[in-house]
Amino acid sequence: MAFEIPMKKTATLDRSSLADKRGFMNIRQSLDKNTLNNDAFRKTPVSAVPARTQSSAPRTQSVAANTQPVPVRTVTAVPSRPPKKQRNLPAGNVFLKKGQKIPVADPFGIKISLGWDILDGRCEPDASAFMLGADGKVLGDEWFIFYGQTTSPDGSVKYSSGQTDDDAVMTVDFRKVSPEVQRIVFSVTIYEAVEKGLNFGMTSDVYARITDSRNVETARFILDECYSNVTAMVLGELYRYKGEWKFNAVGSGVAKDLAGFCAMYGVNLI
Repeated sequence: MAFEIPMKKTATLDRSSLADKRGFMNIRQSLDKNTLNNDAFRKTPVSAVPARTQSSAPRTQSVAANTQPVPVRTVTAVPSRPPKKQRNLPAGNVFLKKGQKIPVADPFGIKISLGWDILDGRCEPDASAFMLGADGKVLGDEWFIFYGQTTSPDGSVKYSSGQTDDDAVMTVDFRKVSPEVQRIVFSVTIYEAVEKGLNFGMTSDVYARITDSRNVETARFILDECYSNVTAMVLGELYRYKGEWKFNAVGSGVAKDLAGFCAMYGVNLI
C-alpha cells in the first residue's frame, strides 16, 4: 500500500514564511496590455501632445521611442542564521553518549522530546517515529508516525508539536504497544533536503531527551556533530530486551531523501 505525505503550503518570502519552512520565490512585476495602455506608463501624456497644424511644408513625422519602465525583480536575502531558540528546559542529570543504552522502567510510559536549532533559514527539520517488527520493517504504512499521522494504530505512540519548548514530542504508552512491535525508531529529517541542497551541517544542538510519566527528565542525548553529508538522522530507538524496554542513543544518519529514508523501514511513499 502506497502512502502519501501531505504537502506543505508555499508562501512568499517574509519572516513568518521562513519560520514556516518555505524557502523563497522571486517576485516579478510584468507588463500586460492594460498596463501599457495606462497613461501613467506613457512617456508623453496624452494631454501634452500638440494639435496638428496645416503647413505647406512636407509633413515630417517624429516617432518617439517606445520606452517603458523595466520591471524590477525584487529578491530579499534569506537570513543565514535565525536567532537561537530560547528554551526553558531542565538542566538534566544524565547525558548519554552515542551508542549508550539505558533501561526505561516506567510502566506507564515515557516521552521522547526532540529539538534542534537551525543555522540556515531554509532548513525545516521534521520529527517522526517508525514502529518496527522483528524484520526491521514497519508493520504497515500506518505505523509511521509524523505530523500528518499523529497516532499509531494501537494508540501507544502519539506525536505533538508546538505545545512545549521542544520542537516535537513523542508520547509512548508501553501498556498499549502491540506485541508485534519490537523497536520504535525516532528520527529527524529535513524537509526537501535533497531538492534544496540542505543537510544537517546547517543545524546544531539536535537532541532527544527522555522524561517519565511524572514529566521528570531521566536522560538526554545531544549530537556532538551534525554532518554535512547527512540529510536524515536517527536520534535514538526504544527496543525490547528480555521483556523490558531500553533506549539506545543511536545518533547516525544517511544521505537519502525522505522517500529513500522511509523505504529503509518499509514505508512506501508516493
